[in-house]
Amino acid sequence: MTDVKRPNNGELLQRIVDDMSIIKTDIAVIKKDVTFQSDLVIDHEARIRARWQSAWITAVLSAVVTSALVGVLLKLIQ
Repeated sequence: MTDVKRPNNGELLQRIVDDMSIIKTDIAVIKKDVTFQSDLVIDHEARIRARWQSAWITAVLSAVVTSALVGVLLKLIQ
């Protein structure tokens, strides 16, 4: 039977340090991506809010036009 060489404490510590550096790099990339995505979402939301901030004007104008058309039709029918 072959004996498997077990790593010593120094080798284990070096593996942990290497893994931690990889994890730190991955976290930095994820943070950058999340920040970019967050900025896109905030920008998108701001554009939607700006566009629909005056939506009540559209609703009122639509109601006025509809009531005018109904009024004209009622006058024509009578």
